[in-house]
Amino acid sequence: MTRKKKEEEKKEETSEEVGEEGEEAPKPSLVSDFLAQKDARDVQTYTQAVVQKFGKYIKSVVVWGSQKTGIGKKRSSDIDIAIIVDDTDVRRMTRPELKEKLFQRLCEMGFPISKKIHPQPYLLTEFWEYIREGNPVLYNVLRDGIVVFDTGFFLPIQMLMKAGNITPSKEAIDKHITVANELLKLTKDTITTKLTYDLEQAVVASTQAVLMELGYRPPAPREIPSFVKEILVDKEKLVDEGFYEIARDVIKLYKDVEHKEKKEVSGEEIDKYYKLTEEYVKKMSDILANIRKEKGEKWLFEVYEKAERKEIKRDGIITLERKEDIDKKAEKLIKEDLGQR
Repeated sequence: MTRKKKEEEKKEETSEEVGEEGEEAPKPSLVSDFLAQKDARDVQTYTQAVVQKFGKYIKSVVVWGSQKTGIGKKRSSDIDIAIIVDDTDVRRMTRPELKEKLFQRLCEMGFPISKKIHPQPYLLTEFWEYIREGNPVLYNVLRDGIVVFDTGFFLPIQMLMKAGNITPSKEAIDKHITVANELLKLTKDTITTKLTYDLEQAVVASTQAVLMELGYRPPAPREIPSFVKEILVDKEKLVDEGFYEIARDVIKLYKDVEHKEKKEVSGEEIDKYYKLTEEYVKKMSDILANIRKEKGEKWLFEVYEKAERKEIKRDGIITLERKEDIDKKAEKLIKEDLGQR
């Protein structure tokens, strides 16, 4: 071969690696470009272990997520690893059962290598279904994924996606907007139920505390308004009619929401009932404090003593600094004693 021909062949080889303006053509991203040296080694070690364990069933192993994109990247960030597993010949278990078993085994394999490794198995049939549906998570995997191991499956799909040849169907788009609306409705319903329930329970608990201190049995929530009227207003004359109305209205609000008789509660209403409940609970607290004072006892005396006894039992002494923590410990004890109301 002549010298001139050798130079021409070398020039052709070089032209394949260089762009039109003399810049190097893009090369596939490497895990070591985005991960710390130790993390990159751990990923490689983990991938080798997974491929060795599952053999031909592993189609691709791909790193993606914040460690790759740099969004929220921290030394403590998990390393998200998508592992695509061929499930086409699995007959003995369902897809969810297989995926759960795979996830547990992949986690067990990753933990001794690095606690940061977070495997996310995708079944092959599931992967194709996600492509058909236009699943957003899959799009993120395809867009950001860096291949660690591939059988010629992932890279071609990734190239198709980047070329704009993988697009979601109208059915997939409609599905996502429907899910969004349903989640919004669920959030609204949950917030409404939770807030009105908490307000009702604040009224119930504070009323029960005062009545028990006075020697009466703790009434059920539905009995609270009548007990307030008959005992606290008429008999003991500890509160005026307005507090009976607060108890009645707050409890009715929750019952109306619970029984779907009231489907919406505005922010203004929540704010209004919160202020009324706050006023009510403060009044019950003041009543209880005055009753205790007349008996020569301190407010929350028993709860504080219990908290102090725990401190003494733990270290044998209570310093001035630790004495300041008693409030927090007493509050915790109250919550523990009440449990899930």
